[in-house]
Parts: sequence; structure tokens; C-alpha cells
Amino acid sequence: MVRSLGLMAVIVAALLFIGARYLIMPGSAERPPPADYTSVVQDFPRAAGAPVLAPSALPSNWRANAARLTAPSAGLTQLHIGWAVPGSRYAGLDEATGSPATLLSSVLGAPGLTVRGTTTIAGAVWQQRVSARGERAYTRQIGKVTVVVTGNATDDQLRLLVASLH
Repeated sequence: MVRSLGLMAVIVAALLFIGARYLIMPGSAERPPPADYTSVVQDFPRAAGAPVLAPSALPSNWRANAARLTAPSAGLTQLHIGWAVPGSRYAGLDEATGSPATLLSSVLGAPGLTVRGTTTIAGAVWQQRVSARGERAYTRQIGKVTVVVTGNATDDQLRLLVASLH
């Protein structure tokens, strides 16, 4: 019986050693590589015919994990960049031309169409909204571009992202 238990202990130790990445930290192997959003930021002004608000000087522990530029319909160009931020949270930036209501409802859901107040961040006035998931959102209209910053990140993290936009 002692030999059987010893053999089981060796097998379990080998499995833990070989598969620790999968057994101890599930999901870590599925983590997508960081996204490079520079081309998306550079292509938006050409595709949209309007300037882009690009983030700069974000903390090094923020990891971009999504970046895309789409044209879901005629006259609408949309940019999305997402970041994994400390605390297992995320923050997202969406910018689009076209109908502001279209972008707001697609990113925030119907509750996001209601302005809950305004705030000034880095010298600019932003509207405060709440998404259908209960997440805080900051929005701003700049010419024909609607800008939305949202996510389950802390308010300080969202404000940091907003302040980094230039």
C-alpha cells in the first residue's frame, strides 16, 4: 500500500510540474498577446476624415489587448482600443464618426444614452454616463467624432485614460 501511495505521489508531482501552468493558473495560456494600436490610431483620421484622440503616457502596467478599426455602415468609422489594467479590470476607448446615439447605444446600451452629469478632466468637459452593465463612462463630442471611455476600471483609472487623450 505504501508503494501504491508513493507511486501516486510521484505521478501527481509530475503532473503538477509539467502542467502547473494549466492546473494552477487556468486561463493564463489563453491570454492573448498585447495588441499594438499604433496603426489603428494612424488609420482612423484617413478613414474617418476627422482627427483622433490618441492615448499617450499610459502606465507601463496597462496592457493593450484589443485594437480595431471598423466601418460598420456607410458614413460610420469606429475605432476601439481596450486595455487590461491592474486589479483584473479593463478600460476601453471608442471613437466614431456618424450618429452619436449609434455609438453610445452600441458601446453602452440604452442606459448610456442618458447623461448623468458633467465633469472636467484635463481642462475638457466630459459627460458622465452609466452603461447597461453599470460601468461608469465618460463621453465627449469633438466635431463629428464621438469619444467614449468606459470599462470596469476604477474611476481614477478611467480618468487617467481620459486625461491621456490628445
